[in-house]
Amino acid sequence: MDLTLILNQVLILFIIMLTGFAAGKAGIIDSTGSKKLGEVMLFVTSPMMVFKSFFISFSTERLINILWIMGMASFMFLLSILLSKLIYGRFPEDKAPILRFCAIFSNCGYMGLPVMHALYGDDGVFYGSFYIVCFHIVLWTYGYVMFGGQGTKRQIIRKVFTNPSIVAVYVGMVVFLFGIPIPEPIESAVAAVGNMTMPISMLIIGAVISSAKLRDIVSDWRVYLSASVRLVLMPLLALALTRIPGIPDLPAAVLVTALAMPAAANTTVFAEMFNKDAVFASKCVSVSTLLSIATIPLVVSLI
Repeated sequence: MDLTLILNQVLILFIIMLTGFAAGKAGIIDSTGSKKLGEVMLFVTSPMMVFKSFFISFSTERLINILWIMGMASFMFLLSILLSKLIYGRFPEDKAPILRFCAIFSNCGYMGLPVMHALYGDDGVFYGSFYIVCFHIVLWTYGYVMFGGQGTKRQIIRKVFTNPSIVAVYVGMVVFLFGIPIPEPIESAVAAVGNMTMPISMLIIGAVISSAKLRDIVSDWRVYLSASVRLVLMPLLALALTRIPGIPDLPAAVLVTALAMPAAANTTVFAEMFNKDAVFASKCVSVSTLLSIATIPLVVSLI
């Protein structure tokens, strides 16, 4: 595995985060601005990134591998939910949802997909997109309620299946299954908007963290516990799962790579949207992203 590739990807994320940090310090991105950027990311740019991954030719093998990746992803989400309850069950109410969210949700899209593309090519991104389908289903059901989202069961189900990223999967599956050609201008436009996702997410993190002291970020032991669960425990459990005979190699590699990513940028976005401790959420995301420079190469090399 190319260590330089991973290092460069993480450094890019941190440079953009530092830009958001400077913008936050200068008052350019205030709390209102970061919330609006979060909405743009969740409802506009992220769906475009998912949709773009479906511009790939159909094959029966790919269809079977889709079932594998979604089945393994579903199992890992269930396992991570149970383990997060066990690990963080006694933590204070203002911190527990954030810590549990970090354990359950990785940065599988904004950081994971570029790494998957570099390591496994277009097929890696394709299968990674179906992991992200499971990600969004769990995010907008369990994650949404865990952070305090309100609504009836019908309203929550509507949020899941009308979420723009899930709608992008519906449309993308039609394109994939029927081999519908996408005109170059449309493909380029979709890619351009989707590519905004990662920088927007890191700008939000940088802007939110600008309100905290650096010493407070690196001195909180809870963020290191969070990073250990996110970067070591979860991907190693996924690695053990993929050792079961009969599981296809590429979906298995994509699963472990997705679980090896740092805490999801959505952690800060959701904390900001639902008026939770967004500064603590940013600490968890930034520390896990920094430590992932060392852990991702080590975990992926075990695949």
